[in-house]
Amino acid sequence: MSGNIQKEIASEGTTQEEIDEYYGTVSISEEQVTAGAYDTWEIEYTVGELGLDDGAKLKIATNQTSDWQRPQFEDPSADNYASVETSGDATVEGRFDRRYLTKKPWNDNVVVDIHDGYTEPGETITITFGDTSEGSMGHQVQSFPETAFEFHFFVDMLGTGDFLLLDELDYQIVAGEPARLQAIAPSTVEPGEETEIVVRVLDYWYNTANDYDGTLSIKNGGEETLTFVADDPVEHIPVTFGEEGVHRVTIEDTDRDWEATSNPIVVGGDKEYDIHWGDIHGQSGKTVGTGTIDEYFEFARDEALIDFASHAANDFQVTDDYWEDVQDGIKKFHEPGEFVTLLCNEWSTNTVNGGDNNVYYKNDDEPLLRSCGWQSAEGFDKHKGTPKIEDMYATYEGRDDVMIIPHQGGRPARLRDEDEVDYDLTPFIEITSFWGVFEWFAHEALDRGYECGFIAGSDDHTGRLGASQPTNHYEPDDTASLQAADFNITGGIMAASVDELTRDGLWEAMQSRRCYGTTGERTLLSVDLDGANMGEKISVDGDVTFDVTVNGTEPVKRIDLFDGSEKIESVNLTDSDEYLELTWSGARSKHRHKVQDANGGLTLDKGEIEDAVGFGFHNPEQGITSMTDTTIEWDSTISGNYQGVKLDLDAPDDTELSFRTPFLSESWELGEIEDGMVEEAGELEQQLAFRYVGEATAKDVEVSFDLDADDGEDHAYYVRTVQEDGDMAWSSPVFVR
Repeated sequence: MSGNIQKEIASEGTTQEEIDEYYGTVSISEEQVTAGAYDTWEIEYTVGELGLDDGAKLKIATNQTSDWQRPQFEDPSADNYASVETSGDATVEGRFDRRYLTKKPWNDNVVVDIHDGYTEPGETITITFGDTSEGSMGHQVQSFPETAFEFHFFVDMLGTGDFLLLDELDYQIVAGEPARLQAIAPSTVEPGEETEIVVRVLDYWYNTANDYDGTLSIKNGGEETLTFVADDPVEHIPVTFGEEGVHRVTIEDTDRDWEATSNPIVVGGDKEYDIHWGDIHGQSGKTVGTGTIDEYFEFARDEALIDFASHAANDFQVTDDYWEDVQDGIKKFHEPGEFVTLLCNEWSTNTVNGGDNNVYYKNDDEPLLRSCGWQSAEGFDKHKGTPKIEDMYATYEGRDDVMIIPHQGGRPARLRDEDEVDYDLTPFIEITSFWGVFEWFAHEALDRGYECGFIAGSDDHTGRLGASQPTNHYEPDDTASLQAADFNITGGIMAASVDELTRDGLWEAMQSRRCYGTTGERTLLSVDLDGANMGEKISVDGDVTFDVTVNGTEPVKRIDLFDGSEKIESVNLTDSDEYLELTWSGARSKHRHKVQDANGGLTLDKGEIEDAVGFGFHNPEQGITSMTDTTIEWDSTISGNYQGVKLDLDAPDDTELSFRTPFLSESWELGEIEDGMVEEAGELEQQLAFRYVGEATAKDVEVSFDLDADDGEDHAYYVRTVQEDGDMAWSSPVFVR
């Protein structure tokens, strides 16, 4: 029985024995299940002395953040079948009902209706999740671990609609078996300095595996190969680099035929700052996330291996006591030189008044400024707070120890005109999170004249800050699923160029906009425009060169140069034009439910598809599903991000290529398809782009763009880098005034 219910019992003067006698008891059959696996478990309710009347109901509520598959009660041979039975004579029927008389985040509900009879004391009602008796595989567990996945069990004994929370059951969800390696390294080190490569062993869903033992081979470029015996899924391996330059370390488990290469490491060189990585956007379990605050920061520090982090809970859910807990967590885990934390709240007003904006504080003892208290206050006090964005900005006007970063999450941020708010408080907007990619939002900010950089965060709700993965929840053909959170892609992370890993050093880097965002990989990106780096403002005299250096985690295939919202140049870094690449992108909506169904395929009416490779598919359940000589099919969902296929075709120019997805169905002759051709398909950058490309082979590239910036106009120049695997990075702009 949970501590909360015990407190309720104590406050009402009712003993546990009385609760059990009159209201009944409930139990769960499993203590532990595996993330992403198909399993079976029972929740059994034993009826108390009050009985259950005809028309009574039971309700089992779970967290909406979970991507456990929705139970279904119709087809006993299909996956995720759940059954209900009773030892008595009444009829019991189960159904799934999202948001059935339950407060956020407990919105996934199984409702059991009792009718055509009543129950006697001592009779039982059993709900079997994943009932395999008639051929179902079982019920698919959520794809990420959780110490205590909760089932809130409610009873309405008289059928009045007044539900009583009887108990909070839970089981532990553990990660699956080892499936792959990941190698994480610091981005900048000095020659001869001992540092660590961290090897993280992952399961199928990219969680840290439940256990691991094996012998690892460590190859540091041309230097001597080391052997390391590992007995834990996270191992720290000491290495030293003797020569300056860009290094990568390759880790192999030869017995399992696994290999992973680290992110790029810049050793020595003439550098003013060190690169550190962080994720400053996520929530834990007392709002709409999972896990405790301690578990949240421990994962970020010890498993995601990021260097700085924050905690951004929706303010209308945060009580005064919980704000103290957040502050305590920020103080507890802050360790200058090792792991830096920032205090934050997600100011979450309705979109009409400004939408979601994260408010970051340099100090760790700031009072909470709420937009309102909808879930933290009672009755008609729920509205009290600071609900309008202009008032929120006015509260912090002139302060250099507060930053406000708009983002596109559940309630999309609305940018106000510059004469309405002080955007000096906003050095960045968030260009990607695991809600999607929001380049349109970045372009809107620049077009309005905001001098803002770009960062990325995860907005993680799954206890995996800094290594957030897409959830396995979205069902694009089912409008009921629009009640769920659609976390469609890998969560972003941000890089900061700091002079020291302290709160002061990080704050100064952010205030100076020496930061950039990626879709989750630790790609190194630097720019130079006439001596100015990203985030700086300069004036120029005559023609200038914009120099870009990229050190990727995979080969870099393209660098796009933007001036504000306009793409003005693109460099193809592949080695030929022998393949036809199709890239689809866009989002369904600017609002909460952004995910666009992109399931589909393509066909040729003649010729042959000799090979095809997919890219940009972050969810392991998505990608190319089948291929013949003339057809390809794929599973795909997009929310502003980019996915696609690269085709090796043997077909004449008059071959008709037909492309079919819910948002675009069209046909073209191959001879009509030009390099760079774009087929527009919707308002939110829904489009299909064609390119003729070869293989990208270089992870380390340098590109220069010649600019005529001395034209009396204002410019905001930035680059987007695209790797062969589809991962991207965006520099913060250099502003030419």
